[in-house]
Amino acid sequence: MSVVADREIRDRLKATQEALRAARDERAAKAKERDEAKEAFAGVEPNEQKITEMPEFHAAEQAVASLGQVDDQIADLSVQEQALLKLVGDAQGPSPVNNDGGSISDMRIGGWNGHRLIDPDDGPYKQAVRNGLFSSSSRFGSIQLGQIASREEAVRFFSELPSASGVPVDSPATAGLIQPDQRGLQAPLLRPLRLLDLFPTGTTDSNSIEYVQVVSVPGSANVVAEGSVKPQSGLDLEDATAPVRTIAGWIKVNRQAMDDAAGLSSLINTLLPYDVRRKIEYQILRGDGNGQNLSGILDQTGIGAPTFVSGDNIADAILRAMTVVVLADAEPNFAALHPLDWQDLLLMREDNAARTGMYLYGGPASMAAATIWGLSITPTVAINQGEPLVGDSMGATLLVREGVNVKTSDSDQDDFVRNRVTVLAEARVAFPVWRPASFAVAATS
Repeated sequence: MSVVADREIRDRLKATQEALRAARDERAAKAKERDEAKEAFAGVEPNEQKITEMPEFHAAEQAVASLGQVDDQIADLSVQEQALLKLVGDAQGPSPVNNDGGSISDMRIGGWNGHRLIDPDDGPYKQAVRNGLFSSSSRFGSIQLGQIASREEAVRFFSELPSASGVPVDSPATAGLIQPDQRGLQAPLLRPLRLLDLFPTGTTDSNSIEYVQVVSVPGSANVVAEGSVKPQSGLDLEDATAPVRTIAGWIKVNRQAMDDAAGLSSLINTLLPYDVRRKIEYQILRGDGNGQNLSGILDQTGIGAPTFVSGDNIADAILRAMTVVVLADAEPNFAALHPLDWQDLLLMREDNAARTGMYLYGGPASMAAATIWGLSITPTVAINQGEPLVGDSMGATLLVREGVNVKTSDSDQDDFVRNRVTVLAEARVAFPVWRPASFAVAATS
């Protein structure tokens, strides 16, 4: 880098740092105004007027918003400062940002950020390791540790030590010497939404999808003798509508918990969208079309329903449903069934009544069968036991008006005065079933 370029970068760095200092001074004043506004609002006697209509509430809300704007400005300037420091070869960590009273999104910039802390590439932990912070030989020489004892061995060792009275130390008295291994928040098990993944997705800019279902295709074409009248074909059509519906869920969390519990915000940002997607999966299958429900596959008129034949096993029932779909000129490509039905399928043997002979679907020493009659097997608890669904996934489409997103606010109800945050996840979707005959429910009883 030339001397002139280096000087210009340093001048920009100086200007950025001056602006950063000014913004921090402004933030201190805004924080004071925020605190005064909150105290003024807290001192107002309650009355019949709604909280959100009180002038003291609006003043406090405006003070919080002004403080958030300054926090955003400080965050932007801190990023600029860090970039300029790297250019002049004097990289440091980002300038601290005081997020007291700021928005939740600010935590990713200047507050506690567990993801950034353990970043495998360039997080503070990695930098500390490179600088030898955790190496005893860097300052005090090499230290060799002896054999590491187990927790049980440590308890036994301390329990055998004599006390001043000559009596062995009681192990419960030494239990506090062994600190618990705390691992923090652990995400719960989330089942894969396999049924939701089967169908193609698209987008829409409207709040309602209107389309025409082709109930039957022309079937009158025939060979015609010279001079004869050609046969007339008919086409049966039916109007259909698939409205866009909102699927949402929310949770309230104390702001202190969001700030202090590492990983809590990430866990919430995982669980709420998952809950919305799980409900979408249920709706595209079982929505009854009433109220704000989608009209799912099982709610459609015209889906196949083969008759149960005595003596059929689950594989036979799936084949009969597959045949119904093929006769409707569709191409079935999946069989979705309850995990217990899937289990029965895999346990089938050559002599199934006596439970003897070879397993028909691979056996315990091989991978579980992924197909049946050429259809991909999709085990899911969204399907009722004894009612496998066979179909052509192109017979319906999930149209997204608004994808699953997470929104936060501290102004819902009395969140502001209680220092709480409302986290909302929602999506807007429609589910037109273009051809109901592309699906059939296998009868197992």
